[in-house]
Amino acid sequence: MDRVEIKTKARTILKENFKDFWRGYIVILLISFVCSLILMVFGNSENLLSATLSIVISFFTTTLTVGFMLYILKMIRGESYSNEDIFRFVKNVLPITVISILMTIFITLWSFLFIIPGIIAALGYSMVFYLYADKHDDEKPDNPMDYLSQSKELMKGYKLDYFVFCLSFIGWILVSVITLGLGLIYTIPYLTLSEAVYYEELKKKKELKEN
Repeated sequence: MDRVEIKTKARTILKENFKDFWRGYIVILLISFVCSLILMVFGNSENLLSATLSIVISFFTTTLTVGFMLYILKMIRGESYSNEDIFRFVKNVLPITVISILMTIFITLWSFLFIIPGIIAALGYSMVFYLYADKHDDEKPDNPMDYLSQSKELMKGYKLDYFVFCLSFIGWILVSVITLGLGLIYTIPYLTLSEAVYYEELKKKKELKEN
């Protein structure tokens, strides 16, 4: 994968859609903030209601994250997108939750062997929710294991490449730290769009090989 080309494309898309990116991302930030306030109102972590709410909210916000991935995929493809996309998968909270739990279990089990197998497993499942956002069809039943398998297949032969790709953003993360978080205004959308473009280019490359 051409990392320079992917980053260049991401920067171009960001330049044209900077406000739209933050328009959608702020929606998630605001909802997360409201959810945090709700948790504070219902007591500490030892409170059963608080613990239950924390889990439910975590699952709910995951559906928003998947919806935001759809929002971003439409953005990089030049398709029409709106904040409604962010809430597109709220009704699919159950299958998304199952996918999250299975992914966590598998990564944890591999991590028991040693940290390296755990990292490899995490890299293999890194595209799970992009695939869900991209291929989900309300007319068909969900099979969580299919998405996990598809992600592993998509990442086959590219785990190290993707790992190096992620490491290449360390400089931007350091800039954000040095600027006391101000750099995140650019770093967050840049990293997010770059990851989405990587997925898009990897998917195209795999499809070309299959044909």
